[in-house]
Amino acid sequence: MKARIKFPYGVSNIEVAITEGYVFVDKTPYLELLEQSELFVAYLRPRKIGKSLFLSILEYYYDVRHKDKFQKIFSKTYIGQNPTPLASSFRVLKFDFSGIDTYSQASTKSGFVQKIKKALQSFMHLHRDFDEKIVANILTETEPSTLINAFFEACHAHSTPIYLLIDEYDHFTNEILWRDVAEFKDSVSQNGYVRKFYENIKIATQTGVVNRFFITGVSPITMDSLTSGFNIVTHLTHFAEYHDMIGFTESEVGILLDMILEDTNRKTEIIELMRGWYNGYKFHIDTPNTVYNSNMTLFFLREFAKNQQYPKLMLDPNIMPDYGKLKQMFEVANYTRNLEVLETVLYTGEVGGQLTYQFSFETDFDEDDFISLLYYLGNLTIKGEGNFGLGTIFKIPNYAIEELYWQYYAYILKKRNEFQYDEGIIKRTQEQLAGGKVEPYLRLVEKNLQALSNRDFQKFDEKYVKLLMLMYAIQGNAFYVLTERETSGGGYVDLEIFTRPSNTHRHAQYVFEVKYIKKGDESTLPAVRQEATTQLQKYLQTDTLLQTKKDLQAFIVIFVKDCLVWESVLPPTEP
Repeated sequence: MKARIKFPYGVSNIEVAITEGYVFVDKTPYLELLEQSELFVAYLRPRKIGKSLFLSILEYYYDVRHKDKFQKIFSKTYIGQNPTPLASSFRVLKFDFSGIDTYSQASTKSGFVQKIKKALQSFMHLHRDFDEKIVANILTETEPSTLINAFFEACHAHSTPIYLLIDEYDHFTNEILWRDVAEFKDSVSQNGYVRKFYENIKIATQTGVVNRFFITGVSPITMDSLTSGFNIVTHLTHFAEYHDMIGFTESEVGILLDMILEDTNRKTEIIELMRGWYNGYKFHIDTPNTVYNSNMTLFFLREFAKNQQYPKLMLDPNIMPDYGKLKQMFEVANYTRNLEVLETVLYTGEVGGQLTYQFSFETDFDEDDFISLLYYLGNLTIKGEGNFGLGTIFKIPNYAIEELYWQYYAYILKKRNEFQYDEGIIKRTQEQLAGGKVEPYLRLVEKNLQALSNRDFQKFDEKYVKLLMLMYAIQGNAFYVLTERETSGGGYVDLEIFTRPSNTHRHAQYVFEVKYIKKGDESTLPAVRQEATTQLQKYLQTDTLLQTKKDLQAFIVIFVKDCLVWESVLPPTEP
């Protein structure tokens, strides 16, 4: 039995992580790189991937207040053993703009002001070298720009420069954007209170009060909208040398797994599982590797360490509220077009577009902008270059995100009254499917395909057959669903429904080949049936993954005359 390991799941304070014995993945070599080359930095990554902990590292490493703790915190790290010239030489001012009430324009601005005041008050109290009257006068200011300007004016008397850290800089402005584009523009426009706040930070860098800053968030939309008001920033988001600064590489995940794994023969199997669920984030087209979502990874490892078994829920429940913004995000600008992007991604697994590096609300928010926004939020990631090197191909990074997409797609269909989405019925259908009964599942799909094709038959095609089959299979916690997987013998399987690794109960598994026959072409049914059967038999005969699946049932499924026709398929017999 290996010793109990404490994983820093949810821990965003480096002092707590080190002094209380949590495992620490050392990202401190990047401090050396940053210090040698960058002054004013913006670094964007999806939520729940480790940005706050990295800011805490910067805070404790550079703040003169923590100099006496330096050895205790950093002695076993790279940067502690190779300290840089600027270690413990700043007064660190840190803002966190998450958690602001964005219900109304008034509550948003008031919350922003209160966040600024809280950070300034804490800074002035901890450093204890500000006159009490000056502190009181500063805190009477009610505008973000005059508040921060008054503080910077008071700092001129102090010789130690400020290292400014801002966490979740865009959290509240993104929420404004989802709710009201006009209010967003007003807040970050030339005379907007957000822009004026950042203009004063820029001035403070010119006077030497602020020597460096590091800003994190998710999307560049807010910062791009500030334009000349804050144009001194180096965006490291797309720099290849900083790709792995936040998030875990696969080698780092392997080291963490070794700390708790009792049966080393299982390592390859577990890494492969984790790769499918939590890896896949690629933020530069030329980087050879991808990174894991660190919070999801730590959730899995913490649960696995308890009894050497996979967690019942592979998707961390705490992730759900953060990605719940999908509903609002898809309503930005052109809702119909955005849903078409979603359907393309779910059906093909990828979508092409031009990555937007700088957003502009002076022009229309087009499809490329929306796809890029999904990328910055971590809902899509880079797969590679487009055809002839034009544009970028984006894909869903991992199964955790894919599952969230399907839950959102189910929400959309539920809003359409003609769709059947009763959770009790779906649960019973999945139980029957697990027990080897495929008919209730396919009948449920058929009922809703009829509603869909009758509503807009002109746009109906094979895509919707598979989308509905996928949607109903992926709900709940019974199955691991794959679509368009490339087989080892060539070709792509339409749909596979396998037992989840976390499910210790043995149940039926499925592979489907899906076809659609347009109205008027019903006479082609025999030929289509034969084509589908031949394809599926080839996969059964040549694909190594399918050959490992126990209790596997194979079906061709054809939607014709508003009905589903299905047949069981057996592997071809040897001649």
